[in-house]
Amino acid sequence: MNRTLHCAGLLLALAGAGSAEAASYLVLGRSGSSAQVLQQQIEATAGGRMTRALPGLLTFVVQSDDAAYPARLRAVAGVQYVAPDRSFSLGEPHAEPLARDAAEAAAQMQQALAGGAPRALAGGAVDQGLLAGNPLYRMQWAVRDVQAPGAWTRGYSGNGVRVAILDSGIACGNAWLAPNIDFAAAASFVPGESVCVHPGFYFNHGTHVAGIVAALPSSFGTVGIAPGATLMPVKVLSEYTGSGAFSWVLAGIVHAADRGADVINMSLGAYPLNVTDPDTQAYLLVFGRAADYANARGAAVVVAAGNDAAQLGAGGDVGVPASAPGMITISASGPAGWATGNPGYAWLDYLADYSDYGPPIANAGPGGTLWYAYVNPAQICTVAGFTRNCYVFDLVLSTIPGGWSWAAGTSMATPAAAAVAALAIERGRASSGADLSPQSLANFRRTQADFVRGVLQASSVDRGPRARDPYFGYGRVDADNASNVFYQPPRVAPAPTPVYPAYAQ
Repeated sequence: MNRTLHCAGLLLALAGAGSAEAASYLVLGRSGSSAQVLQQQIEATAGGRMTRALPGLLTFVVQSDDAAYPARLRAVAGVQYVAPDRSFSLGEPHAEPLARDAAEAAAQMQQALAGGAPRALAGGAVDQGLLAGNPLYRMQWAVRDVQAPGAWTRGYSGNGVRVAILDSGIACGNAWLAPNIDFAAAASFVPGESVCVHPGFYFNHGTHVAGIVAALPSSFGTVGIAPGATLMPVKVLSEYTGSGAFSWVLAGIVHAADRGADVINMSLGAYPLNVTDPDTQAYLLVFGRAADYANARGAAVVVAAGNDAAQLGAGGDVGVPASAPGMITISASGPAGWATGNPGYAWLDYLADYSDYGPPIANAGPGGTLWYAYVNPAQICTVAGFTRNCYVFDLVLSTIPGGWSWAAGTSMATPAAAAVAALAIERGRASSGADLSPQSLANFRRTQADFVRGVLQASSVDRGPRARDPYFGYGRVDADNASNVFYQPPRVAPAPTPVYPAYAQ
């Protein structure tokens, strides 16, 4: 299969986070060490300076231009690893804006706001009547794939659940997102950049991801799977370069957990790293610690598998944080010619052509595919009055600054799973009485991360080979099942379903 068109929402590379003059390092203490004592010892080691302390992770960030400094740190009692503070770098996603140019985008925005700006959901209820004539909603196959309207009909929208978006910032003035943003808890760990991205009409990864979770319903515009959830934007990647140091992401996880996030979405990662490399072991350890830190505070951490069409765990290669313990790792699925109307192309749950797979996969989510682009890239389709190349409609439509855009990637699948997790948490709190008092809520949150993992496993729809498999994990997430307190998983797994479209075999 020719994969030259593979350029999806999460293409990541490794680069040094420090400059040529001063390199940055992560210093990990041994389990059981005193963070306070370790910090003092590191600060007393000549040749560098501490730039960030993450004592809850037994990890510290240091900087030095002395090549011998790391060796001196490794000799410090209690130090387990000293590894370069590398950076994640987002590649350009395969994105197709809804508008052809800024002028058309402005006209679409005027049309969308003509009936009034979207408002926060009253009591958390989703007015599905608002969506009945919405042309953009008609193109959101992903929302229906996860059966979100079933959860909405049952009264769940993610109300009261806090979802942290660790990404490249957010369009703070976006009318479909702003009412759901907790600005007081928002933060940027990217030096010199605000959590709010610059205005204009362009693709911004964080804004697209946030809209998949919690864009508000309206008569024109996309809607999120959990539109009643609260968004906590945490900027850990530069909106200009798409890159962000590992330490920024780690600090973002700690911040989100400390500020009460229930779900942490990380549509980012790095692959391939060789598992035999001591630095790789350091990265897996520290991100595992970060997951444990978040889980202990009630936050489930949902991460993207990656877009390399690679098998995680094969040949000693792993993804970070996709392969780290404690993460809920999401692969991407989607249709392959949905807009053509051909009944043979109606299946929505093929493994995406770019998606990484392997033992770490917990679940799959709708991330869009480019399968049909390989077969008939020039074919034209029209859906809801919008005419594009047919394969474009197999991507995921969501918010961007100044408008909307399609995009594909495990970056898009991950927030779908995070949104389903938000719906499950709301249902779990309501059915257990955890939302009746602060103390009962605190008790629920002690095991909330395990609850999320368990519900996603039990309520997902089995896809691919029977039971858990390396492509879809326990299955494609399902909002209707996850929000149904009476749902019981089938005793007999269904027959195997196709992993790839017939024309890709």
